[in-house]
Amino acid sequence: MSYLDYAVLSLLTGIIFIAFSALWQMYVVLSESYTLDRYKNSPKMLWIAMAVFFSFSLALYYFCPNARKKGIVFLITGTLGVLGYGLGMWLKTKA
Repeated sequence: MSYLDYAVLSLLTGIIFIAFSALWQMYVVLSESYTLDRYKNSPKMLWIAMAVFFSFSLALYYFCPNARKKGIVFLITGTLGVLGYGLGMWLKTKA
């Protein structure tokens, strides 16, 4: 196999991992955001909502303890996706 073949494989796996990571993040946000109800009538809710909005929902892993274990899957798949995509782009320039 040539460098270009490895680049295509790396790009495809990177894109798949990134897509799975995004879907997993949406699943965690939709399934674990119910635990924010404990802040419903609290003045902290404004700051929590702003943190979740501006961090692209990554603050959910801090405020919702049940989501922390699921965050490991997001971290691993996101990292593998970025590394695979970066490796594919590097191999493409090398070919």
